[in-house]
Amino acid sequence: MGKQLLILVVGHNASGKTTLSKNIESELGINRVGGDMVRDMLMSNIKFYSDTHYSYPNEKIDSANKVVSIFRKELIKELLAQKQSVMVDGGGIIKETRSNHIKLADCCNEKVITIIVETILDEKVLLDRLKDRDSKNEQHKWVDFYKDIKKEKYEPVDISEADFVLRYDQNNSDEIIQAIKDIMDSLK
Repeated sequence: MGKQLLILVVGHNASGKTTLSKNIESELGINRVGGDMVRDMLMSNIKFYSDTHYSYPNEKIDSANKVVSIFRKELIKELLAQKQSVMVDGGGIIKETRSNHIKLADCCNEKVITIIVETILDEKVLLDRLKDRDSKNEQHKWVDFYKDIKKEKYEPVDISEADFVLRYDQNNSDEIIQAIKDIMDSLK
């Protein structure tokens, strides 16, 4: 059995992925790789992207997302090659994307244990959270992005996609962290 983990935390925008990922990172010391980190860096440091908003698809965010995808993939591969456990914060609403991330574990000589944590949130609560995000910046279109694109594209996680599949419902953060800790302990 391997000693490394590759964890994907997936779900809709505003479903709690980053909050949970940061808690896992803090509690368990697992490297967190998130697309928003790279998007924020691009918008802060590259003039072309400085006026980009990633709450709704557009030409600039599509361009930025290409960079994010390459960066995320290469960083995951490098961390796994360095015998590090990795958690991907987001980037997996469709099965093909999740599968491509899981395949990155094949770059290692040892077996990497794969875990998908799917964030589940009642649609009314999710829409309220997205509306709250929109109200903080008039250029944001999180609700429209969800209704126009994300809702239809989302493919629920199947238990066959990874070694372990966990469901996060906003009330079981401690249980998720404990389950991952138990998996880590079983690898020692």
